[in-house]
Amino acid sequence: MALQNVVIIGGGWAGYTLSRSLDDKRFQITVISPEPTSPYTPLLASAACGLFSFSLVGCWYRFTSYISVLTPLVQAEDSIRHKRRAVRLIQARVRDIDFEKKICSCNPAFPKLADQIFDVSYDSLIIAPGCETNTFNTPGVSENALFVRTVADAMAVRQRLLDILEMASLPNMTEVQQRNLLHIIVVGGGPTGVEITAEMYDLVHNDLIYLYPDLAGKISVAIHDVAAQILSVFDAKLAEYALSSFTHHDVEIKTASHITKVDNDTVYTKEDGAIKATGNRQVPLVDSLKLTKSARLPRIQTDYYLHPLRLDGTPISDVYAVGDAADITGGELPTTAEVACQKGEYVAKVLNTGRSDPFVYQQKMLVAYTGQHDGVIAGRKDWTGGAAWVAWRSKNLTWARSWRNKILIVTTWMLNYTFGKEIARA
Repeated sequence: MALQNVVIIGGGWAGYTLSRSLDDKRFQITVISPEPTSPYTPLLASAACGLFSFSLVGCWYRFTSYISVLTPLVQAEDSIRHKRRAVRLIQARVRDIDFEKKICSCNPAFPKLADQIFDVSYDSLIIAPGCETNTFNTPGVSENALFVRTVADAMAVRQRLLDILEMASLPNMTEVQQRNLLHIIVVGGGPTGVEITAEMYDLVHNDLIYLYPDLAGKISVAIHDVAAQILSVFDAKLAEYALSSFTHHDVEIKTASHITKVDNDTVYTKEDGAIKATGNRQVPLVDSLKLTKSARLPRIQTDYYLHPLRLDGTPISDVYAVGDAADITGGELPTTAEVACQKGEYVAKVLNTGRSDPFVYQQKMLVAYTGQHDGVIAGRKDWTGGAAWVAWRSKNLTWARSWRNKILIVTTWMLNYTFGKEIARA
């Protein structure tokens, strides 16, 4: 008996979770993704600021010149392929879907082959391509800003931080030039923007300042957000606590700030304009599909069983839409890893058991770190201060998908506490 062919578009939190949760003895599982790995997006801010090393160069054989070792320390991403699971990966982008013929039209994700087209058929389809960064056509953003969506992005942020510190240390630099170089602007006051700001503040003031003593007091960090307050998804009291914590740490908060232009070393803002800053936008596939979509992002609209809705409002029963690319009509949820994982687990349960109840999202604790062992958590109980920091660090373990990485994360914490971060070791 032939296995049912389940095709998953996207290897992010929803797609990856689903591919790991489906019964590979009952289904032929195919993941179509332009990337062969799935990143731990909640850990990228920490990795970018040196909490986790991208790799550990072993030197146990330092005295034998012909032997060298390169071993990943904490993997910030997981391979979609797995030797113990029958999951087929097709490294490509889906350009169109024929829902009547049950066919996905694809282009290879490799530049030399990008003009080729091939089809992948399915019995059940899960649409989970995620989102792309939306610059709203703001001049200079794509060319000059750094993003934090992939491991490569996190590595670029870390390298840029080290570069500006070295440039500011050159003997011909004036103090004004140093301060200009060392003014770091984070656009976005949501949990990710707040956390990378906090991690960067900790790295600078707890570690790098000892490597660059001449730059003490010259490094500044600011958050710019188009919204009226940072952490708008949190309770107002917790958002106010986060704001006061940042103010105490001399982090500048600029709300209702609109980015008008970005060049090589300057960000231009216009406080009272209707000009948008960075955010998410849908991938071209989602834009091209003839399905019902929300007006704002837009996202594919689904029913409570996560089936996408045709333009006439009827659901497509053998197709599911999950992750950042989709949302439930009348039950809107944020574009977070927690939502994506729960939807992926729900679809896997439906396919594995053949039974389905409406999807119900279980809200877990919302966590944000504000630096210097301080933070805010909103959930069953509102926490602030040191207890929130401990809970936030502990939550990193829940995002690690393997025991190997859980152990390595704890080991890394111990090494960092004893010897300093890899980026600024004692």
